[in-house]
Amino acid sequence: MRLEFEVGTTERHQVVFSFNKFRGNLRITVDDVDVVRTVRLASIDLVKRYDFVVGTSERHHVHIEKHRQRAFAGFRPQPVYAYVDGHLVAQAVA
Repeated sequence: MRLEFEVGTTERHQVVFSFNKFRGNLRITVDDVDVVRTVRLASIDLVKRYDFVVGTSERHHVHIEKHRQRAFAGFRPQPVYAYVDGHLVAQAVA
């Protein structure tokens, strides 16, 4: 599953969230530079949150949430929501 969106008006940045729910690989990049890279084989949290700031002269707070079900998460839909400065800008389902 891949979710892409742009951040900024004058200072543009490309954010990419990619996740493989069967292998547990998760990666978040900003302009092809890793911000988060992890492998999760097991998790207790039903909602995993990722927060980071994008930009230098034009700074924006990016918040990404990945939701999962309690049982058989790898076989069920896992919605992902991306927010920039508190506004929903993209969503997808893994």
